[in-house]
Amino acid sequence: MKKTNDVSRPRSFRKKLSHLRALRAFEAVACHLSFTRAAEELAVSQGAISHQVKLLEERLGKRLFLRGGKGVTLTVEGELLNEVCRRSFDEIGETLSLIGQKRDAQILRVRSGPFFAMKVIAPRISEFLSANPGIQLHLNNLDPDSASLGSEDVLIKYCMDPPANSVAAEILKENLVLICNPDLLADGGDLADILVRSDVARLHYRDMGDWESWLDQFGFGAAPVSQNLIFDDQHTILEAVRSGQGIGMAERSLIQGDVARGRIAILSDLCLRPEASYKFIYKADRAASHRVIEVFHDWLRDQVERIQGDSR
Repeated sequence: MKKTNDVSRPRSFRKKLSHLRALRAFEAVACHLSFTRAAEELAVSQGAISHQVKLLEERLGKRLFLRGGKGVTLTVEGELLNEVCRRSFDEIGETLSLIGQKRDAQILRVRSGPFFAMKVIAPRISEFLSANPGIQLHLNNLDPDSASLGSEDVLIKYCMDPPANSVAAEILKENLVLICNPDLLADGGDLADILVRSDVARLHYRDMGDWESWLDQFGFGAAPVSQNLIFDDQHTILEAVRSGQGIGMAERSLIQGDVARGRIAILSDLCLRPEASYKFIYKADRAASHRVIEVFHDWLRDQVERIQGDSR
């Protein structure tokens, strides 16, 4: 009974979506801030656009636009509705486009964290597409707390254990090294001295576990520190390191470009290999009927091996 109520409750709100034509007219006006240009886009009269927007405002009991001598502006309520309409119409348009594509096109939907996507997939994806011209790749950002496959074919996630009812193959086992701004090395001092400097923060990804493991493994467990900064995004950590905000940790092979350009320095070659790793996650039944998953996995595994090999 509870499940039925949970489903029916949001569906009951869909009665308020009866004026989809009015919402489309509203979104066009909000985009152009012009009733005339909205009418041109939708190939209708300006009067028709005005009528639809008026119906919507009357139904909501709120003004969505302020009309004045200098043009049209959105009210607070209009701004809120415009953001939702724009995003929703974009998603509907993209989905319709996918459905309408050629039957022989193979669509691969991959969800990955932005750091892995930017450092591993994006710089090399043209090679994959050139070698597999019948495949269309749709790459979406991963919510760090996402714990399951949704509509995607593949999930690339940094984790200990894969989600339930899925198959996982380790794709990247990290070798974490300490990194810093090159100016920190120019100041002199050995590693032990730098680690206990009160003006040098330790930069952490999500929690302090990796730093604690590194310090214990290499005999620096008693080293005090005055500052700990914790980030949810690895790109932010790299930017903080580049700008001299402290010492971070990173997979050595993925920061070679920054090292070569002199933007980041490796403070210590002592490597930590965390228990967690990047995993290539999919559902077995989906892979059986969608061979492109295996093709992408083999290509991605080769890319990671090449990246790590080049850093040695």
